Amino acid sequence: MRSDGSLRITLGWTISAMLFAYAPQIATKPFWVTVLMLGCALVRWLGEVRRTPLTPAWIRTPIGLVCFLAILQTYGSINGVGPGSTLLCVMAALKLLETRSKRDLFVILFICLFLILATFLTEQHLWSLVYLVCSYGLTMAAWMAVSRQGSHLTQRWYVAQARKTLMFATPLFLAMWILFPRVPGPFWAIPNKANSANTGLSSTMSPGDISQLSESQAVAFRVRFQGLPPSQRQLYWRAIVMEHFDGRSWSANKPSFNRNPANPISRRGEIVTYKITAEPTQRRWLYALDMPVAWSDEGSVGIYPSPQQTLQRRQPVDELFEYEVTSALQYVVGRELSRNSRTHYTTLPPQGNEQAREFARQLLQRTGSAQAMADELLRMFNQQQFFYTLSPPPLGRNSVDDFLFSTRSGFCEHYASAFAFLMRAAGIPTRVIAGYQGGTQNPLGDFWTVRQSDAHAWTEIWLPERGWVRVDPTAAVAPERIEKNLDSALRQFGERGSATFALPLVERLKLTWDMANARWDEWVLGFGSESQSDFMQWLGLDDPDWRDLTALLAIALVCLMTSFSVWLWYRNLPPRGDAAQRLYRQLQRRLGLPATTGETPLHYAERASAAFPDDAHRIRQITHDYLYWRYAGQHHRRRRVAGILRKVRWRFRSRRARQRAHARGTARSNRR
Repeated sequence: MRSDGSLRITLGWTISAMLFAYAPQIATKPFWVTVLMLGCALVRWLGEVRRTPLTPAWIRTPIGLVCFLAILQTYGSINGVGPGSTLLCVMAALKLLETRSKRDLFVILFICLFLILATFLTEQHLWSLVYLVCSYGLTMAAWMAVSRQGSHLTQRWYVAQARKTLMFATPLFLAMWILFPRVPGPFWAIPNKANSANTGLSSTMSPGDISQLSESQAVAFRVRFQGLPPSQRQLYWRAIVMEHFDGRSWSANKPSFNRNPANPISRRGEIVTYKITAEPTQRRWLYALDMPVAWSDEGSVGIYPSPQQTLQRRQPVDELFEYEVTSALQYVVGRELSRNSRTHYTTLPPQGNEQAREFARQLLQRTGSAQAMADELLRMFNQQQFFYTLSPPPLGRNSVDDFLFSTRSGFCEHYASAFAFLMRAAGIPTRVIAGYQGGTQNPLGDFWTVRQSDAHAWTEIWLPERGWVRVDPTAAVAPERIEKNLDSALRQFGERGSATFALPLVERLKLTWDMANARWDEWVLGFGSESQSDFMQWLGLDDPDWRDLTALLAIALVCLMTSFSVWLWYRNLPPRGDAAQRLYRQLQRRLGLPATTGETPLHYAERASAAFPDDAHRIRQITHDYLYWRYAGQHHRRRRVAGILRKVRWRFRSRRARQRAHARGTARSNRR
């Protein structure tokens, strides 16, 4: 079938809506999906412009089958947000090749609505709200263009109608959002584990892993302190304890869920309480300041301590997760260490890094104790030629030897790994901690933001009578990293950090945007059953259940729909006419002589002048001014017409009064 070019305008709207709905998914979809979408759009548009035949079914069918098999190969399934949205993209692209009528275009626009929703299920940042409004607006404008096909309306009219539609839908959306009964758990999140790209810490650490995270400005979590926050150097956010070393990489044990840690924590000094809002990571571990002593509990999906004093969940963090923790900044933990634990924390591979092993034995003999050896290593890192860099040279098979005695350049994981290896080689129990250090305070919102660029690794050594003690070798090499931030440490060694803009205006804009994202996370993404219950209590409803919320939602929807109906009824009333018409009709009522159907003002003036000869001049004058006011646009005559009308009105009012008085006198005379 050959296209006749009648869909050219509406097809342009439909293709634009389809591509805009697909745009945010380009980064997460296979490359061939983008090629298919653009290719089908180009082929169909050129076919409509050049009026060539549509793509036949014997071509579309094999393409659809190949795409289906490609989705199975890519995702391993057709279930889930990833493969499901990819199928929708393929359906929209292939449907575009066979569009012949309005119905076909409506089908594509329906698919666009679902594509927009699929994007919002996976991308929930603040910018997605702007995308949601713009994409739905464009889809509605395309809908108007298709539904009014053939009418000569401007593009601006379609956009205006789409804007009105979104405006009318906003109150309904807000009512549904606030009052729709929530269930415990994520409202938006649908697990998308088949194709999830997780940004954050891993349960293993090799040289270069954390330095790659340092290039990411993605938010890891946000923190609100109760009272004064600790100093920057005290902000060690504990996440993972790595105990096993295979010669190159450190790894952690599998999560274990115990109500109490293996080693109780003895508090020494001040404690700090804070609330953390963690970003989704699809991981089970959480973050807490050294050392957590109390935390919020949420039952079956709650928080559990590990034997190594970290916090974790039974279920992965697949949504924004908020929890409260109390930490002791000064503490004693693990004062007693069993023989098995001592062996476990001093285990190294039987071979490899021989030069580092010999150096550790000699250093222990020279210093005589674990504490003295640790202090000597920190002085070595601080005083000798060791460098802090994001791009260290590659390490060979004996990575610790290469780092300590050859390259001497690295990031925090290089120093933590080398320090832990040396201490274990000397028979001192040691473990590596991965987490985050520091953060950025936002004075506009009174919270701290910890980003992936704040990822950090440090060590803990076991000392008699003191238990596990934190030792951060990076602090000896680059104190600026701990006292200030990563960029300061990099500039200390002549490298350029990520903070390329230091202008006050730019910094202010960054803080404002960060605060807006925090409010979005708190008020929108975090609006669950508890937030809804708090909002209902603020409205005066104590402990509402789902029945109360459903009834309240129904009442709100009925009120909104009634208001819309009344507004539409009022808007579609017949026009009252302009001021000139109303004044002239008022004249006709005062004269008591209505105009006949189709009678012009001039003919009416002649008939009224004949009926009222005493006022013929005034009637002709006001009719003349009315015509100039109404049809010639001479609005300055309005005051003159109004003045004459008042005189005519008074004259006829006086005449009617005299007539009524005469009628009453005649009636009295007749009664006598």
